[in-house]
Amino acid sequence: MALLATLACGRPVHAQTPGPPSAQDATPQDDHAQDDAQTLETLHVTAQRPPTEQEQFRSHLQRNWRPPRSAEQFGLDGGVPAWLGQQLIRGATATARSLPGWKREVQPAIARAPPLDDEQMDRSQELSSPGAQPR
Repeated sequence: MALLATLACGRPVHAQTPGPPSAQDATPQDDHAQDDAQTLETLHVTAQRPPTEQEQFRSHLQRNWRPPRSAEQFGLDGGVPAWLGQQLIRGATATARSLPGWKREVQPAIARAPPLDDEQMDRSQELSSPGAQPR
């Protein structure tokens, strides 16, 4: 605001009146750019802020947390005998997997030799060329 007042007071009176500008009153292009400037409307950003680490942790807990079974539900599911059976099966499976000779269900890929040797590959290329005659 103070800058505008300084600019307005610094100009001669005849430069403020409308009329054809003279060579002495000509102002640089920068002053015309200020006169032609438009004021834009206020912009309100309403996007959501990204969640903080604490909010992410809380939402993860809320999605994945299950309350423990009650004693009544534990009994209805078979009680101690059923629980011991599951524990025995898990222990036996872990022991079997640690035995020598046990193969995992998913085997890693093993590179193998090409199915044809060099002579067979050359012969195959000769037969597949466009000018080759079948034997």
